[in-house]
Amino acid sequence: MEKHVLIDISNGSLLYQIFYVLAFVVAYVIIFCEGYKRKFPLLTWVLIIAGIRFAVVIGTKIFTYSAEEWRFMLESQTFLPNNQKTMFGGFLLGTGAYLLLRYLFNFRHSVWDTVAIAFPAAVSIQSMGCFFYGCCFGKAVSLPWAVRYPVMSLAHYHQFESGAITFNDLYSLPVHPVQLYQCLGGLLVIILVIRFRKYWKAQGSILLSSIVFFTLIRFIIEFFRDPLSNKTGGEMLWVLKQVQWQYLIFAVLMTLLLFWREKTFRVKPVVLNNNPPGLKLQIAFLCALVLIFLLLRGWFTLPEIIALNIALLPALLISGIEVYRSFASLRYRWIYALILLLPLLLMSQTLPSAQTDSTTIKKAKSYHSIGGGIATGDFIDAPSNHYGEGCDRVTNTRYFNQKYTIGGIGYSYTKETPEKYMIRYGVNTFFGKYSQNILSSGISEKENIFGINPCAGIDSKWIGGALGLHIGNLYYSTGDREKESMQIPVTGSFHTVFFPQFYFRFGEVRTFFGEIHIADQFPVSTPGLAFQFHIGTGFGLENGLKLRFGTSLYEHSSWLFSAYIPIENRIIIEPLFLWSKGEKDNYEYPKGISNEKQFSVGLSYRFGHKY
Repeated sequence: MEKHVLIDISNGSLLYQIFYVLAFVVAYVIIFCEGYKRKFPLLTWVLIIAGIRFAVVIGTKIFTYSAEEWRFMLESQTFLPNNQKTMFGGFLLGTGAYLLLRYLFNFRHSVWDTVAIAFPAAVSIQSMGCFFYGCCFGKAVSLPWAVRYPVMSLAHYHQFESGAITFNDLYSLPVHPVQLYQCLGGLLVIILVIRFRKYWKAQGSILLSSIVFFTLIRFIIEFFRDPLSNKTGGEMLWVLKQVQWQYLIFAVLMTLLLFWREKTFRVKPVVLNNNPPGLKLQIAFLCALVLIFLLLRGWFTLPEIIALNIALLPALLISGIEVYRSFASLRYRWIYALILLLPLLLMSQTLPSAQTDSTTIKKAKSYHSIGGGIATGDFIDAPSNHYGEGCDRVTNTRYFNQKYTIGGIGYSYTKETPEKYMIRYGVNTFFGKYSQNILSSGISEKENIFGINPCAGIDSKWIGGALGLHIGNLYYSTGDREKESMQIPVTGSFHTVFFPQFYFRFGEVRTFFGEIHIADQFPVSTPGLAFQFHIGTGFGLENGLKLRFGTSLYEHSSWLFSAYIPIENRIIIEPLFLWSKGEKDNYEYPKGISNEKQFSVGLSYRFGHKY
């Protein structure tokens, strides 16, 4: 027998997933760059791309179900797992999604031609994944470039079922590598589109020509594809497969539409979009996509989940930037922008956890953590100096308005000892802006805050503690402190190069505990979050959840809420919100900002942490 290439499919599933994601990334980059080059509104454009991507993924899946499967799903109100795909379903639902989003966002730009090269490029790349996975196999043939698939492949299975091979055959009969034909066909479509694009005048004609070229090439390739590899449309209808009739009819219709559009084309003035969509509408749509993602996460395959996450991430990033810009108040614009971390965290829950062997230890012996976050605040300190006694007592009070926005990142390593102590050590670094304004005179000063913070700690069931050192250009609030002095207060904070870190916990985290924090707030504690006292509970849970209420030790009438929230035991969210009520009975105190607020949020990921 003539020798043919033997295909190893042992890593076929992984390669299929890799090529699927790569195909989407390439298509996304092409479409995004086309929109950027045509000066489309950036946020609207990435939201439209994400919406179309959702529709395409869903469309390629739902149109492969049989009538019996649909009946079962409607009766059981659940989706059956499905790894099959059909190009027609993705095209139909994706087109419908674009038309709907075009109306919803009042999007007047022509986008059809932005897809002309992207979709054949994606098909070419995805076909390589199909080749190594063994799906979409071809008919048996003895050509020199034919390939053979091993046992457990679809080609081998169907040939064995039909009696073409026996138990003794470890490989299938040689078959057409139709997946490679499709890859080359996609590249040919790109060449033809580029070659003929200068002949088309009407908007959308480049895409129509791409569709015509693509469907005709797929029509030809189906002659070499085994009908048993078609989940739908493989049955013969007269001299052609059903799917070939679909391709042929579709190509004819698109050709007629192409030439009709070219014949009736008239140059029209470009109408600019004078009524762009509101930011609230766009954020609502983004949240709706995340919600759909969560509801259907068990139905999507892993490569589909990764591709959809990639589509959502640019939308989340650009949305956060737009929200930050739209809220002009420097006091809370970061808070609104960081709220968009919530859908990002929810998206992360769609990625499946790594499977562990049942013989592994239930809790991790050690793990690494890396994370970061930001803190911002706008508050007033009222330090007082006094001297003298009784009726001769003189008090000098000055009010300092302090503002800051500081970001930080950190790394830590945690290890469990045989005695069940959790030992951790790590290092954090931070940098940002800080300003102080004397309200009575209007004199202000601005400083850069930066530093590094090595630390180490130990925790047991009932008690825990940590020590560390902050080194850098540091400022810490002195609060509404009082001291005996004849001088008028000149600052509401103190400047230092070194400052110690201290933490102490007493009580069981799962039930009830108290904590003292001195310069121990992640991601940053300077300048206003350095001195805290909490009480909290873990509600009896074993995953380390903490909800805490407390106060700032330096701020009068202050209250704070903070939390330590594990998600899937890997991602950690640490929000903190501190507010205090200013003194309103003093004429110097500005009533408009008498309620002072500080906000902090940290986000970390634990590598190697297991349940």
